[in-house]
Amino acid sequence: MMVVMALHGCAAGVAAGYGQGGRDADGRSYQEAEADNRITAAVNSALVREQLPALAIDVQTYDGVVTLSGRVPGRNVAQRAVTVTRNVPGVRAVRNQLRIAQ
Repeated sequence: MMVVMALHGCAAGVAAGYGQGGRDADGRSYQEAEADNRITAAVNSALVREQLPALAIDVQTYDGVVTLSGRVPGRNVAQRAVTVTRNVPGVRAVRNQLRIAQ
């Protein structure tokens, strides 16, 4: 009985697309989503390393394109964040949606 229940759980996971070669909710393969997650983590680390206000900057990556959003204290901070992000391996492009705090 226990084996049947365990297999039933596996079948449900495979049917839902959680097996190898499955797709994430946004249509990317798990490998693509994992690569984007690694880029996001690397960008966040680079922002911290450069002493930029990383907690104020939201980083999202899709297909190697990184979007930066949030509020930063000045244009120079926003530009530095974009420059730092462009230098992270795997980043194909940067979308700057940062706003300058008034």
